[in-house]
Amino acid sequence: MRFAERLDPLLAAPGVLCALVVAREDGIVVEGTGHVGVDTDAVAALAASLFERAAAAAEASDGGTPGFLHLEGEAGRLCVVPRGDLLLVTVAEPHANLGLLRLAMRRQADALGG
Repeated sequence: MRFAERLDPLLAAPGVLCALVVAREDGIVVEGTGHVGVDTDAVAALAASLFERAAAAAEASDGGTPGFLHLEGEAGRLCVVPRGDLLLVTVAEPHANLGLLRLAMRRQADALGG
């Protein structure tokens, strides 16, 4: 499977700065791209670490595995959707439509399988 086919629609969304497929276990970029100035390796490592911590917290509280992780800051948003041993990760500007981005990410993650 070409992961780029899953990332291209996300990158075309208004306000999306990068889209990545990341190995959940070690935070390594499997495939992805970002606008100039986005450190995709750092984003991938951060996203995997945050997701694993959120998953551990959810499991400890009998909440199951998170289906969507969203971290919002002044400069933008980090969004993560898990699929098997992979994570679909985006970074978006603060004005990006979170609802549409979440829907698009879940659709593309479903196509990843897992």
